[in-house]
Amino acid sequence: MDSAKKILEKKTNNGKISKIKSFEEVLTAYRTTIKDSQMFKDLCEALDSYITDIDRIRCLAIGTFHDDTPAKYQLALLLELVDFIKVKGSRETIPVSIYDPVFSKEDKEYIEGIVDPWTIDERWPTDKDWNSEKTLFFLPHAPLDLTEIILKEETPRFWLANNVIEHTDRYTLLQLFEKYPHIAKLKHLLESQQPAAKITTTNDEFETFVSKRKKRTNKNKSKYKFEEPVINYDSVHTHFKECKILTNFQNGALLKDKEWLNSFSDLTLHLIE
Repeated sequence: MDSAKKILEKKTNNGKISKIKSFEEVLTAYRTTIKDSQMFKDLCEALDSYITDIDRIRCLAIGTFHDDTPAKYQLALLLELVDFIKVKGSRETIPVSIYDPVFSKEDKEYIEGIVDPWTIDERWPTDKDWNSEKTLFFLPHAPLDLTEIILKEETPRFWLANNVIEHTDRYTLLQLFEKYPHIAKLKHLLESQQPAAKITTTNDEFETFVSKRKKRTNKNKSKYKFEEPVINYDSVHTHFKECKILTNFQNGALLKDKEWLNSFSDLTLHLIE
């Protein structure tokens, strides 16, 4: 009997036998949690307008889902996405190309046993009938190195992954541009679309008094104010010219403090065009 399907038994401290849920049972429970969540409803609503444009999924950096709880939740979301696109898009099958170098033997056996056309592909499946514009990319916890490669080589359009702005805030703009030019340009496009914050006052008739000494101090400080260097983002030749966020799950509120813990962190659905 397949070890992933059978129910294991163990003795508790008082000598009684307790049953351990199988992988399939846990995954089914996780899928129910995902399907019933407001997060998934929000994601489905964001995808609804584009559902006829999506006919397959490319999933990377999901982890080993037999051994890791967050990865199980990520797999559960992937499976629910497959079912949603099938039903909503009136499709019989949704091919899935999936890969993570940490996949265990059990992970690979599970993938190979799926009835739908799932394949394990480290690189973009060029030998198959794949169109990146009609592919939903799902990278739940991709490192920046991988993100840069996929943006450059696989030209994604539908990008369900870490929020491009929040996931790169540890870098200055110049550092990001020099190390990850495609990510930097994508971030720049996103930020350029965000309206500048407006400063409002409750009473325009009064002006706050500032002493001459303080004015001189502020003037001196301004001489040494750091200014970001001018970056030529147009020098990076990319397949995209625009990027917008279809959903960030209410600024992450629908992702935090849930049963899935840190499975999705700053997950965001981007449209890259």
